[in-house]
Amino acid sequence: MAKRRGEDFESRLDWYYISRKNLYRVVFGFLAVAAVVVLAVWFWSTRDSATRTRAREEIARATELLGEAKGLKEADRYADELAQGSARIEEAQKTLATGDAEKARSQAIIAQQLLRSILSGKAGDKGDASVIEVAGRVELQRANTTKWESLKPGVVLREGDFVKTGASGIAEVMATDGTLYRIKPETLFEVHRSVTVPGEGKASGAKTVVGNVEVNTGEGGRSIVTTDIARTDISKNSAVGVESDSTATNVATFKGKATLSTGSGPSVVLGERERAAASKSGTIGEKQRLPETPKPLEPDDNAVFDLRTKEIILRWSAVKDAGQYQFEIARSRLFVPDSLVTPRAVGRKTEAKFTGVSDSGLYFWRVQAVRLDPRPIESGWTAPRRFKVVGEAEKAEKTGVPPDLVVYRPQVIGTTVIVSGKTEPGAAVTVNGESADVDATGIFRKVINLSGSGVKPITIRAVGSSGLETVKKESVVVQD
Repeated sequence: MAKRRGEDFESRLDWYYISRKNLYRVVFGFLAVAAVVVLAVWFWSTRDSATRTRAREEIARATELLGEAKGLKEADRYADELAQGSARIEEAQKTLATGDAEKARSQAIIAQQLLRSILSGKAGDKGDASVIEVAGRVELQRANTTKWESLKPGVVLREGDFVKTGASGIAEVMATDGTLYRIKPETLFEVHRSVTVPGEGKASGAKTVVGNVEVNTGEGGRSIVTTDIARTDISKNSAVGVESDSTATNVATFKGKATLSTGSGPSVVLGERERAAASKSGTIGEKQRLPETPKPLEPDDNAVFDLRTKEIILRWSAVKDAGQYQFEIARSRLFVPDSLVTPRAVGRKTEAKFTGVSDSGLYFWRVQAVRLDPRPIESGWTAPRRFKVVGEAEKAEKTGVPPDLVVYRPQVIGTTVIVSGKTEPGAAVTVNGESADVDATGIFRKVINLSGSGVKPITIRAVGSSGLETVKKESVVVQD
């Protein structure tokens, strides 16, 4: 039977029917969603506006501090810091223009920290170099003075300061770029300000008036060492010895590269394991090849021996063209002459017996190869290895006891941080996971490099002979 027309029409109308109650729900739901969207837009726009406002305020404050710092009478002393502060403000302004207000605010705050350090006089404390370690008799004469005073670790050095070491004195000095100068006995050393080398950036500077200096540049360091006779340009990641007297300047490159030049004649480029001498007349002699540096084999670093041990055998790798070897054992990591347990020994064998074990404590040893050509030509020294000698009373006393650990306030030079302190003699110390050298008295120092700017954590860990450890934490503010 066919459907009636009226019924079909009503059934179609049911699909379009909406009750009043449902209609209210739809309208209210739409309004609620719209309100949430409007509130969210308002919140984020207000928040973004507030962040931009704070960023502008911090940039304005940094600009104000820059003006105050430039108005200082001694502003020329802080030329580099002022330029850095100005650059950071410009960087913050550019960052804000790109829309990253939070980052711009952080950059402005870092600029303020730098500028405040200038206004407080602390920025100048970084000087041109800092004293890392001193052993034996070492003296300091400030620029434009005639008074000599005892030099101590942590002292800041500036342009024109002189460091003088005695017959048994050694000092380690670090420039602001991280270059390490090891000033050997009977040396007169003058601190120079960093200079700009065309096309190669800045390089730390120094002068060896007389004596011997070992220079170690890092990844970001370069050095120019002058004497009355010659100039040595030392590249990054290099280890170079510069020895000078009134007649000649001898330069030996143990690692990396150095360029030796005089006021007249062509310069000479020294590659790894090469040496040459510049004479007072301005000429540079032929290059000579240095023998390879041996590798220490035994005992292992930080080995422990009983005080009753009659002899300790030291072994190292053979060097092909070595005619003999020289080794030293000392109570000081710097191998100060007064700390040598035995005089420097010479032999043809690749091992030596140490029979002078009469006192407990920490000992250091190193070795170098010598080629007879016919005059002796020496390789670089091996990195020092250490061993500890302990007695029965010491063993019993330290069982189950973690080592004492005292950490001094770290020194910050740009992105380079010098961490020092004191612990139990013979304990192994690490700074942010990197091994630190500990001398016979327990004093340690470690130089680390930190990337970026801001507050950086440092963890110092000392592990004693008992195997137990003591941990200390420090924080420093680094300015890249």
